[in-house]
Order: sequence, then structure tokens, then C-alpha cells
Amino acid sequence: MKLLATGLAAIGMSLGAAAQHTGGDAELIKAIDNDTMRSVIESAGYTVTGDLDTGIGVTGETTEGLKFGLEGKACNDEQTSCLGVDMFVLINDIGTDSVANQVNLKWSAIKAVALDNGQLRLSRYLILDHGQTLQNLRLNLNTTTAIASAARADHSPTEPEATTLPALGPAFDWGDDSGEYANDDACDDARFKEDGDDWTYQRTHVLRDATDCRAEYEAGLIKLYLDFGDNSGEYADDDTCDDNRFTGEGRSILTTDSHVKRDSADCIAAYREDRLNRP
Repeated sequence: MKLLATGLAAIGMSLGAAAQHTGGDAELIKAIDNDTMRSVIESAGYTVTGDLDTGIGVTGETTEGLKFGLEGKACNDEQTSCLGVDMFVLINDIGTDSVANQVNLKWSAIKAVALDNGQLRLSRYLILDHGQTLQNLRLNLNTTTAIASAARADHSPTEPEATTLPALGPAFDWGDDSGEYANDDACDDARFKEDGDDWTYQRTHVLRDATDCRAEYEAGLIKLYLDFGDNSGEYADDDTCDDNRFTGEGRSILTTDSHVKRDSADCIAAYREDRLNRP
């Protein structure tokens, strides 16, 4: 009893926390049936959810939503009572040999086995032929579910962190929906494509697929690769791109950085016509 209490305390659980003690705690049980299993489950503060499809056994659920079962073993020919009981929990998506080995090394009070369907089965087997009290059966069920809950927390896959993209700000020009492929639920604007230079239809859709691109960007599905900036440069709107980030025949002879992101109209026009390329 002391070893079980120590094990539960190690995972932060109180033996009395889930238990609803009854007057039959001291009753000595030498064979178990479905009614007794239900009593064990209910006295632990858990919910009985049904019977096993075959043999003697009952299923239940903890207050944390952990599903478990009690299955009779070494049963009589009439399948009315059994001399042993297997308390088990099935946990989805962590059923690997590696996880099973880690659980077995950490928790000697339970046996973990990886199943072919990807579940991890954790069980604790009790022999009743010399008698077990209802209180002790409940304690063993608490031990089984407590360790299973800890194992689930230790080994369940974590959700990937959502991608956080920088806000483009209210001044960012998304453009309009005048492109041939606009409103098809796919962003075709080359500004949001790493290989945008390589595809004519992506070039021609710069600032012409606003709804699709904004929706995908705000959902974290795409990012901005090319920002043309604004049109505030001294030589803006002279039909020549003065932004020296670009290369190609559409670029002017200006070599200073004075028009970086400041000649958007000229540079967008030349880029759409395939006369500019990114550095």
C-alpha cells in the first residue's frame, strides 16, 4: 500500500481525490463480476460507459476524459465471475516500442505495450483468489489511470506553433482583383512567390489578386518575398525603374540607393512585362 501511495504522490495525485468511499470498502472480494467492476469504477468517482463486447468486463471514463476498461481473467465456465482482473487504458497515437519502453522504465506499477494500430496499452493485473478489498481495487484503478494520464501528457504529440508573420500595415497595397486567375482561392501575385520571376502569369498578377493573397497571408500560408514599396522617389513615374535592387533592361542607369522601394509604379510595370528580375 505504501509503495502505491508513493507512486501516486510522485505524479501529483492524492489517493483520496477521486475516491468516493463506501461502506463496503472492507469487503473481501475473491471473484469479480460486472456488478463489482461497476462498483469499483463508481466508487473511484469515474463514469461507467458500458460493458465489454465479450466475456466479463466494463468500460469507464475518468473526469479527464481518459477511457479505460476492467476485464475479467481466469473466469469460470459460465462466464459469470473471474479470479483475476486486468485494468487497462488505451491511448491513441503514441503506441511505439520506444514509448512503451520509456513508460515501463519509469512506472514499474504498470505494463505498457505498443499495439499495431498505433495505440499504447497500459495495464495492471490483479489476482483475486486470496481476496482483495473494494478499497484496494479502487486504489489500483486510481494507480492505473493516474500513470496512464501522466504517460499521455509526457508522450502525446504537441501541436506545432502557429507561424507568426509580420503585419504588412495599413499602407500596404494589396491591389485589386483584376487578374485572370483572381478569386480562385490561390494567390498568384509574384510578390508572394519565391519563384515569382519564373512564371509569366505570376508576374502579370502583381497587385491583381488581392483577395486570394490577403486571405492566404493572414492565414499564415504564404509570406512576402518582394516589396515594391511606394512611389515617392524623385524620378518616379518616368517610365523607367530606378530601384537598383532589380536587374534587367527595364532598369535605369541610376546606381544610388535613393529609389529603393520608392519607384513602385515604374518598377511594377517593367516587372509585369518581364523586363526586370529580382537581384
